[in-house]
Amino acid sequence: MNLQDDPEAVFRTVMPESPPPTSELDLDRIVRDGYRARRRHRAVLGGAATTGVAAVAGVLAITVVGLPGGTTDPTEDPTGGDTAPPAAEETIDDPSMAGYPYREDWGLADGGGEYAEYEPSAEVLTVQDAATAAFGQLLADNGVWNDPENTPDEEECSYLAEEGATQEEIDQCMAEASGMHVSADQEPGNYSQTYLRTIVGGESEEDGSALRSIFELKVLLPGGWTAEPGPITQQLFPQHLISDGPYFSEEAPEFTSEELDDGRTLMIADHGCAADIAVVYPNGTGLRTSWNNCSGTDYPLDLEGLKTAALAMPEFEFDTSELTPVGDLIDVPTGWIDEYDVWANSPEAEEQARQSYDGAREALQNLYPEATLGTGDARSLGITGRGLVIQRSYGNSGTLPFETTVDETTADVYFDLRYYLPGGWIPGYSETGHWDPHLRVCGEEYACSTMTDDDGTIWTFEELNVEYQPQAGEDWEPYTDHEIYATRYSPEGWAVGMWVSWQDDAPIDADMLGDILRDMPAPVYDEDAVPEVPAG
Repeated sequence: MNLQDDPEAVFRTVMPESPPPTSELDLDRIVRDGYRARRRHRAVLGGAATTGVAAVAGVLAITVVGLPGGTTDPTEDPTGGDTAPPAAEETIDDPSMAGYPYREDWGLADGGGEYAEYEPSAEVLTVQDAATAAFGQLLADNGVWNDPENTPDEEECSYLAEEGATQEEIDQCMAEASGMHVSADQEPGNYSQTYLRTIVGGESEEDGSALRSIFELKVLLPGGWTAEPGPITQQLFPQHLISDGPYFSEEAPEFTSEELDDGRTLMIADHGCAADIAVVYPNGTGLRTSWNNCSGTDYPLDLEGLKTAALAMPEFEFDTSELTPVGDLIDVPTGWIDEYDVWANSPEAEEQARQSYDGAREALQNLYPEATLGTGDARSLGITGRGLVIQRSYGNSGTLPFETTVDETTADVYFDLRYYLPGGWIPGYSETGHWDPHLRVCGEEYACSTMTDDDGTIWTFEELNVEYQPQAGEDWEPYTDHEIYATRYSPEGWAVGMWVSWQDDAPIDADMLGDILRDMPAPVYDEDAVPEVPAG
């Protein structure tokens, strides 16, 4: 995954008070947030799959006592061990079955100035420096970077605009001036029941409207992964560090594993035109680096050079004090593996979305003849990248024939209507404030409720009412914002949700939305298609 293009990381930085969106493609939510913010006069940035994932036994069975670097004897350390990261409070016999809580500020600098909340932590900067030193010359020799010995500084980059350079050339100059770009990431483990902490980076090039990966780097803190070779996918927990199965082509790679004299384990999956190289360190941290020239990037693989660079990466000392055994895991229907939107862009998915909303429109207008609903489209919810899990959905919007006011403009009430197809979620809402296996999150300010019908249909309602009063010296009428998200979970495994927002009085409430959703037909989708864990 190319973290410089990770919208989840961007939202965590720009809007730390909000949980990250479920998808870089979930435009409905982004529009909703902006719509709601305008109405509050604020300036902000704005079933079918029933097989659960069984927990895979990990082989990285090391004892995490003061992991990592926590074996220092204070009597032999003149600093008394004060410079080492804090140790885990309990012994963890199997870190592969452990993880971290989601923390909005993880990977960001602690204090230290006005912009500290946007600055990477010392851990991230340490990895960045090491990765630049280890891989910079390899990237330069293969034409991905300019010569690292002659990289420009930021002042030199600023002059490019005066010389007529494009913004892309200026951005590339700035990237080379600051070395390899890496970012801290918190990856969901077992559908966000816990989190893995990683620091990732990479290089890619544009391929039409998409990005094609050339080089990827991932440094893993202990917890939530296993050194046992297996499919690189978030469908499994613990996750596998490296795969010995086919991925870049239909053929399995030449796979080797070697125990080095210094206690490290080196694993190489040679796919010919691509390779994965993994290093497991004695303190339980891990590294995976990949080079891909199988898809026409025109950057030939230097396997020996990639191996040398990977082995040049040091063993890092990380704070693992929050590492905690996961305990019992909820059984979640297997999610869909990301295919870079092959499904969402397919004619079949688009036609099924259209048919679904044709039925929904007819049902809606039987209740409210003047209501409107668009044609809709298929949308993947989730961050795209190798091994990442998405949800399949259909998205659409329309209006209800009730007047409301937005920025002093009167219009019909706007709503979103989304279908969720089976796979990768469970009914209900999370009360943790961030995403977990539940489909919805109950925000801190919301009043949330749930109920179950006799036929097994589950309902959730999330409601928010905010009153606004003019302050001293202001001349405007008080008003109230209302917001409801109602979701119907069918026993057949699909769900449909409706979000509505309006101002002041309108004949809208949870019962009304429930009546609308109760009349919504089942979505049209391939009920025989179920998500599968990849072979490689």
